[in-house]
Amino acid sequence: MKITEIEHFSHSHKLELSCSQTPYQCDGCKELGFGSCYHCKNKDCDFHLHEKCAVADPFACHSFFNKSSFEFRKKAASGKRGTYCIACGKDVQGFMYKSKKTHLHPCCLKLPSTLNGDGRLTLNLKEKASSKCLICQHKEITKGKLKGWVYVSTCGKHCYHVGCVNYVNFENWKKGFFNQQSGQNSLGFIKQENGESSSGRKQSEGRWMGYAVDLIAHAILGSSIELALVSLLNL
Repeated sequence: MKITEIEHFSHSHKLELSCSQTPYQCDGCKELGFGSCYHCKNKDCDFHLHEKCAVADPFACHSFFNKSSFEFRKKAASGKRGTYCIACGKDVQGFMYKSKKTHLHPCCLKLPSTLNGDGRLTLNLKEKASSKCLICQHKEITKGKLKGWVYVSTCGKHCYHVGCVNYVNFENWKKGFFNQQSGQNSLGFIKQENGESSSGRKQSEGRWMGYAVDLIAHAILGSSIELALVSLLNL
């Protein structure tokens, strides 16, 4: 059973579990969030925490690092620069998990190993890409430096860097592309181009790509995966 109200060291007021209908910036890890979160009950505060940041375990493990244990930290060591999340490649600016020289955002460490799109599309989390990411068209996020985690479909047609989906989320959010349709909870972060309308096959592939990225986006932002399934009904 989930705890609906907590006191947290990072804030002076009590925090209540709720479902945000719009994206927010987590005041713990400083990354975007959507859906389930803990927010301040004081109406004068605009304070949010990812659920995974609010109830983070002191220590955690990950299947990619069988011989390592990660410790929760409030932030990187004072004055230390160049600290980045090995999963998404973004800078670590707040809450994190650390093991030796490896850092992970709490939401990245807790990413599901498998995303099951109602049985019609299954994506598996991999430590590195075996084919090019369909967003950046590269196998690595930063050539020769950071491979970045990826979600790969069982059919082999879809491969997306966690970091690339994260980047698309943030950039489109800043540009105001978020579009919550009535009765739906799809993030609507992926802009659909109309230039492919002459090809039914390309149009269908575009819809599946949009759905796959939406599914990953919900996992990254800490929201319920079930929210992304509504977009599958239109495929």
